Amino acid sequence: MWMQGIAKKLINSLEDYAKDKEIPTLLCKVRLTVPKNINLYSSVGFKVYNEEVVHKPNGINIKVVSMKKQL
Repeated sequence: MWMQGIAKKLINSLEDYAKDKEIPTLLCKVRLTVPKNINLYSSVGFKVYNEEVVHKPNGINIKVVSMKKQL
C-alpha cells in the first residue's frame, strides 16, 4: 500500500507552508458522516470547535464539523 500515510504527508506539507507564510491557524470542515476523516485530522492535532449544516445550492444539506489547529 504505497498510498498509506499520504494524507498525513499532505497535511504536514500544508502546515509547513502555513508556518513559512506566518499563518498561525489552519481551519477545515469535515463531513460528520465520515468519522475516519475526523479521526485523521484529530490524529495530527486538529480540534473540533463547531458543528453546523452546510446548505448546498442543489438543496442538499451536509452536516459538518469545523476543525482547527494552532501552529
